[in-house]
Amino acid sequence: MSMSLLQSTMSAESSARTSETTTLGYRIRVGGAAAAILLLALIAFYGANYYVLPLDQRPYSEKHELLKPGGAIGLKLGIIGTALFFVIFLYVLRKVIPFLGRWGTARQWMDFHILAGVFAPIIIAFHASFKFQGIAGVAFWIMVAVALSGVMGRYLYAQIPRSLNAAELSLSEMQFKERELAEALAGQCLYSTELLNRSLRVPTKEHVRGIGGLRALWEMLVLDMELPLRAAALRRSACGMGEMVLSLGGILPTGDDEVEHIVRLVRGKVWLSKRVVFLDQTHKVFHLWHVIHRPFSDAFVTLAIIHIAVVLGLGFGSLGLH
Repeated sequence: MSMSLLQSTMSAESSARTSETTTLGYRIRVGGAAAAILLLALIAFYGANYYVLPLDQRPYSEKHELLKPGGAIGLKLGIIGTALFFVIFLYVLRKVIPFLGRWGTARQWMDFHILAGVFAPIIIAFHASFKFQGIAGVAFWIMVAVALSGVMGRYLYAQIPRSLNAAELSLSEMQFKERELAEALAGQCLYSTELLNRSLRVPTKEHVRGIGGLRALWEMLVLDMELPLRAAALRRSACGMGEMVLSLGGILPTGDDEVEHIVRLVRGKVWLSKRVVFLDQTHKVFHLWHVIHRPFSDAFVTLAIIHIAVVLGLGFGSLGLH
């Protein structure tokens, strides 16, 4: 077997293994999220009439011994939620523990990190029976802040180009792809130039340089929320009444291949243009996020340990083992 053929075969096998790992990781994340949603939905359905009761009436409910924070269900939810939050720190440990580093890609670990961070405070809320007081209450709201900042961090992470080369090269690559999309759109005859320009508009680099990081983040979010509406407007301007009804006013794809092709080009062009003009600000905000996110996480860990120690020390729980 020639060297080039051997290298091609090894590359194909490596790609296949990567694809298989990615698919498995995706299934695990989706399955875990579905299981968590189902569990919470069942508990919410079962305990709905308990959670809406005033605090002074809950002890008289037949479900109190199960759903109170120290109850058979409530305590186990607390253990699951806290354990889930501590598992989140595996994302950091994977960078220093080789065994963990071999499991999955950085993106898969990030997605798992975010999913765990989102579900942990929800499970803890059920554990507390939506009663947030004292140290536990402070710890809960810090956990919520950590979860929200984690989601925002994931959003910022997606805006920064990932390349083996320097950021400048990634920027030039994005600009090249942006020009390709612009040329492809220039060749279409379905929409007027004015309509396309309205759909493709993004802030100028000069505008973005003159605003603060938080405002830049807000404008990025607004732009992302506007994009589906811009796509819907393009669909409505080209489809008949029947297609408009079936596509729910352009929110869903139409059956017109040419329209959908142009919509995809527009979405891709706006997405790339946004990343290009906001790249510097994104780096700044992402750095600020790193500074804020970690202390919140450390504060929650400290308060959670204090809460658990107090509960066990005063004999209010036994980790649900009996």
